[in-house]
Amino acid sequence: MFSKKERLSKGKFDRFFRIGKRYHSDNFTLIYLPFSSTKSAVVVGKKVFKKAVDRNLLRRRIYSVLREVLAKQVETGVYLILTKPTAAALDFASIKAEIEGLVKSIGIKS
Repeated sequence: MFSKKERLSKGKFDRFFRIGKRYHSDNFTLIYLPFSSTKSAVVVGKKVFKKAVDRNLLRRRIYSVLREVLAKQVETGVYLILTKPTAAALDFASIKAEIEGLVKSIGIKS
């Protein structure tokens, strides 16, 4: 989990969700927008997992990968990760590879 200052409030989330640039992969959508500091959010909907326990486990795994990837790069911005229903079948290595690929697709070295 990121610290409170690195997470997005509901109002900011809605704003960045509307105006951010979207990058798609098979299992995730990354919404990125340059910003003065690094902020992040992960959304795992009920279409992915019905049980909250399962959604939270996937969300924590994605946060772990995102924290590692963002620690390697210098650029700041807002990173929103949205999961697609197919993400339910992924293991940790697949999640990591796909998130790293999405971050590379926006032109930031990871």
